[in-house]
Amino acid sequence: MSDGQTPNIEMQHLLNGQQSPRLTRHSFLGLSPNWWQDKTFRAAAKNVGLILTWYFFSTCLSIWLTQLLGKRHGIFGRGPFPAPLLMTSLQFAAQNLMARLVMRCGLIRKAQDKEALSWRQYAKEVVPNGVSTGLDIAISNFSLSLITLSFYTMCKSTTPVFLLIFAFIWGIERPSWNLAVVVAIICSGLIMLVAGETQFNLIGFMLVMTASMLSGLRWTITQVLLQGTDSHGRSGGPLEVLLQLTPVMSLTAGICSLATEQLWYTLPKSAYFASPSHMLVTSLVILFGGAIAFLMVWTEFTVIAETSALTFMVAGTFKEIVTVMAAVLFLDLVTKKSHSLDVIEEGRLARAK
Repeated sequence: MSDGQTPNIEMQHLLNGQQSPRLTRHSFLGLSPNWWQDKTFRAAAKNVGLILTWYFFSTCLSIWLTQLLGKRHGIFGRGPFPAPLLMTSLQFAAQNLMARLVMRCGLIRKAQDKEALSWRQYAKEVVPNGVSTGLDIAISNFSLSLITLSFYTMCKSTTPVFLLIFAFIWGIERPSWNLAVVVAIICSGLIMLVAGETQFNLIGFMLVMTASMLSGLRWTITQVLLQGTDSHGRSGGPLEVLLQLTPVMSLTAGICSLATEQLWYTLPKSAYFASPSHMLVTSLVILFGGAIAFLMVWTEFTVIAETSALTFMVAGTFKEIVTVMAAVLFLDLVTKKSHSLDVIEEGRLARAK
């Protein structure tokens, strides 16, 4: 630097013993110093954290169910639990009690802007949601006895189509050409999938598609309860909506259990109820699974409350892909045409964008 020449700004900071503003940690990462105060960034970070939490609890529940219901697993060395739907019904009831306990302890405050449901709204929104949830679980379980796990998972990937249809009905989405293209892509992927299935079963296919429709219905209504519509406000926060839904879910799953699982015949002969000690262990195991399910559903509802049911379904895409990969590893026959799953997922991602 020549005499009389003023040092540039960056050199002046170095001469004064200060760090150059161009070399700060935030500027190096491409972030402004106030990046954490940005509402969009904080909302995105919160939603990603919620989705990752949901992944965690969902994975824990899947592992737990596999250990309890898998043909080569179970406890007491006597195979899987004999009545999965009964267990689901009991867990829904346990989730209701856990939600009440959390609310009573004051860990979660009641939503201030919620609107009390009239009996008409209860019959229109809560009852269909609970019934569709119970039937979705029951029909899905039965369809798995007729079709492969990979085919089942890819058929269930069409749930966003039904979700969009019901979203149009409830007025939380508006029809558009973009949505029409997304639906067309997903449906074309489904047609390719069915054509490529080596073990196609018509009854199993119809059952799993019915389950997909019910799944789309229940998640749409869940969003209506959590976010409200133009005609009425939301019914409460995630925990309050869970309190409203779980009694109907428990009752529906219980009725399905009584209709299909022959409890009066299977339970007395099961090792799970062979003695008081076995009954105690069985109860604790079911309660433990109910606690995991409670945390998972609570997180699911929070994701929907913060985003939308469609975003929640898109977030589940990665879980479904992992499920398909696992099914292939476990010797499910998937042909090359079954790669139409990629087409289905592209439709989902296009809608998300």
